[in-house]
Amino acid sequence: MYFDEPTTKEKLILNLHSVKGIKFGEFKLKSGIISPYYFDLRSLVYYPSLLDLTADVFWKELQLLNFDVVVGVPYTGIPIASAIGLKHNRPMVIVRKEAKDYGTKKLIEGDYHTGQKAVIVDDVITNGESKIETITKLEEVGLTVEDIVVLIDREQGGIELIREKKYNCIAIFTLSQVFEILLLHKRISKEVVDSCMAFNKDSRNKLLESN
Repeated sequence: MYFDEPTTKEKLILNLHSVKGIKFGEFKLKSGIISPYYFDLRSLVYYPSLLDLTADVFWKELQLLNFDVVVGVPYTGIPIASAIGLKHNRPMVIVRKEAKDYGTKKLIEGDYHTGQKAVIVDDVITNGESKIETITKLEEVGLTVEDIVVLIDREQGGIELIREKKYNCIAIFTLSQVFEILLLHKRISKEVVDSCMAFNKDSRNKLLESN
């Protein structure tokens, strides 16, 4: 396994595990199934230095792309987009899950105009649904989207489904790479990795069969 910035990227995964952003055990997912692992990257907002490191890792990918505004998928993608914008002086646009019924009543918040390119950032991708929802809302107000960058691909088919819709989706880490880093640094055992990957393979097959 080779990374452009192995020290920085490995440090990010190890730190996420240390603050319980990556957990192992039994976790009930939104779908109702029980997963042997769970990503809780909302914890990024509790650790400014870790959020700063996350922004650096994202920027390695983003600096190669052409975009005008950064958009974070609610909710975890928003602080990531904010950190990127602050560090690299890039404007940010916020997409609400639903419009407010008071004030400006806007669904899209920010300084943007028709024809600008938006790059979407988020923590993880599973089936890609939240990314497609965000893209749809942005395109409805005249922004264009070509690229989506996520921190971790759960390898359950989401990236492939987004690419089928002709969008470029980049994952900084795959699930396999995350487990490989944790195994290499003796944070987890091979038995845990094998259990997680078996679960993931079964979940991926079910997801792809349903689409």
